[in-house]
Amino acid sequence: MKVSKQEDKIDELLTRGVDKIYLSREKLEEVLRSGKKLRLYQGFDPTGDKLHIGHMVGLRKLAEWQKLGHHVIFLIGDYTAMIGDPSGKLSTRKVLTHEQTLANAKNYKEQASKILKFDGDNPAEVLFNGDWLGKLSAIEFLRIAGNLTYSQVIERDMFQERLKQGQDISTNEFLYPVMQAYDSVAMDVDLEVGGKDQMFNMMMGRKLMRNMMKKEKFVMTTKLLEDKHGVKIGKTEGNAIALDDKPEDLFGKIMAKPKKRKGLGKKLFKKKKFRRKCKK
Repeated sequence: MKVSKQEDKIDELLTRGVDKIYLSREKLEEVLRSGKKLRLYQGFDPTGDKLHIGHMVGLRKLAEWQKLGHHVIFLIGDYTAMIGDPSGKLSTRKVLTHEQTLANAKNYKEQASKILKFDGDNPAEVLFNGDWLGKLSAIEFLRIAGNLTYSQVIERDMFQERLKQGQDISTNEFLYPVMQAYDSVAMDVDLEVGGKDQMFNMMMGRKLMRNMMKKEKFVMTTKLLEDKHGVKIGKTEGNAIALDDKPEDLFGKIMAKPKKRKGLGKKLFKKKKFRRKCKK
């Protein structure tokens, strides 16, 4: 599929539902207008067995990239999910087995197919990070981790908050950003998409790619969907609305959010297209 350089589509890609872009919007726009086909991804840790509307923001952004002809990777974090992303968590997460994460991810592709195309022209690619993380020896992982510093990892806000409150930070949580960062290196991507709460982890990937591959990865953070208390919609938060709900139920639950957050919902989702995309 030929890469599209249509100006209005590029503008929408870089603005709709987008929070920030690194290196910068201008540099990314320049690359897009050149017609270069980019290799990009977003990772989804299967800590639960359902994708939810909080994931929809990123999935729709991936679909926009796909429609413009770029190579999209739907990454399932079967290995990183065993630890669990500590982002925004003030206590250590429950550790899952590999069997549990694989079982949780069993229907992820089917659920994501409501928005992404996995066949036809320019299909999205499905990868599992266990395919490379599971093959690393201890010494290989330590050499990878050596490309990042203790001060770079410990500076993240949620670790600092835990230290202030006297809460523990487990070693596996401390190393989680290194594992996620290595995904970018293993797949040799040009860009990563993720919620703005993932910025720290994605920027770690930028640093690791720069140090190991002398390559500058773009990062696109997206806005978050929140509940009436201003808490992001997610599995751990217990306020998720499953993506495989009936289309009419899904749409109704989203638009029933408080008024000040309906605005974000309307910006992120076009009603008619949203209903059509949710149908299977």
